[in-house]
Amino acid sequence: MINEGGLRAPVRKPLNIDSPEFWDEKELDTEMRRQFDVCHSCRRCFNLCDSFPKLFDLIDDSKTMELDSVASKDFSPVVDACTLCDMCFMVSCPYVPPHEFAIDIPSLFIRYKSQNSSGNSSKDSNLAKTDRNGRIGTTFPRIFNWLISKNNIIFRKILEKILSIDVSATLPKFNIKKFSKILRTNVEKNRHKKNYKDKVIIFSTCYVNYNDSKIGESLIEILNKNNVYFEEGYKECCKMPQLEQGNIHDVKNSAIRTANRLVVKINEGFKIVSPIASCALMLKSHWPLICPDNKNIKLLSENTLDFDEYLWSLHNKGKLNTDFKKLDKNITLHNSCHSRAQNIGPKSAQVLGLIPGVKTINIEKCSGHGGTWGVKKQWNKTARKVGAAAARQVFKEDNLIASTCPLAGLHLNDINEEKKLTKNKTNIYHPLELVAKSYRKGDYNE
Repeated sequence: MINEGGLRAPVRKPLNIDSPEFWDEKELDTEMRRQFDVCHSCRRCFNLCDSFPKLFDLIDDSKTMELDSVASKDFSPVVDACTLCDMCFMVSCPYVPPHEFAIDIPSLFIRYKSQNSSGNSSKDSNLAKTDRNGRIGTTFPRIFNWLISKNNIIFRKILEKILSIDVSATLPKFNIKKFSKILRTNVEKNRHKKNYKDKVIIFSTCYVNYNDSKIGESLIEILNKNNVYFEEGYKECCKMPQLEQGNIHDVKNSAIRTANRLVVKINEGFKIVSPIASCALMLKSHWPLICPDNKNIKLLSENTLDFDEYLWSLHNKGKLNTDFKKLDKNITLHNSCHSRAQNIGPKSAQVLGLIPGVKTINIEKCSGHGGTWGVKKQWNKTARKVGAAAARQVFKEDNLIASTCPLAGLHLNDINEEKKLTKNKTNIYHPLELVAKSYRKGDYNE
């Protein structure tokens, strides 16, 4: 008997990558057809991303207008259009486990990508090497920032040829100084605070370490303001880009290495805090799915918090310093898909809502960026189409704008530039920057 509806929480099944069944192509095709047939009968996700329209068009244009007349080789574009945002599982689908239909499209697509990862191009593989690319970029940051600027048309066209990065996509700049150096300096200054009850490991992520140290500096400022002792915890990428490409063994090996190192600190009473939503999601959700029997990864998952989740937990305990100064404008917050996929609620909106006299508008729509996916020439136009609805809402008011995903912020500004939603290019901040600024003073003229 099928139990429809109910209030049961979604339960994600492990990927079991060590099982021969996971790598069985015939069994995967059978499972894809089973799940696709349920999607075809429902079509609730027709406007969620580009994967589902592609699937439904395949079926509608087939001989029988059913899945039985769609060739398996035609499934590849459907999978390629997925950005692993997790919204179909976390938000839209009524048939996720524990429902008997057990629909989990993101996990299904990870399995497909894993079986076909040997066909990944060298362009995609090189684009996903965030630590290597970050180390190179921060060696000569001013030169590389000039080269990758959209104003440098000649080099950007060369880059489009070499790596298929769309010439019109804004790329994140490189830090003049790695955040890891800034963090180590601050840790040394605060060694005398190591006996504080509240203490965290900052898993700063490749993006903060190599591309936007201001986010990390804001987190340091906020932790100092709240008497929280902190240490460094980032050594390597969470491997979200590799997961997107199906290099699942790379993800597993990185997860085990990182967990083995960080559980030592967890056992000393530290919590792990990530300022980037995608990385927090990897540590909390995807790593345990890939390594379900690893006790260290389970412990790491249970002790990892998104930055806003951690600040709100301090507030709930009466420990958050709420000596905020009023900002000169209201705030429009874009709550990214990977923030929402953590199932923690709109924590950034709640934290920003503590700033006196400031109204926070929370936008929960996909930016369409999808990490390395959205900057590629093949997908950039689609990424802008998916993110257009979010951009219209984000730029609707003359507010300060923040996004829990910095890459989403860059992409939304690209859409703004193309659609001319506002007259000028607008800064899109990380919520931590606005919280830190509110601690300092009110107006935001920087």
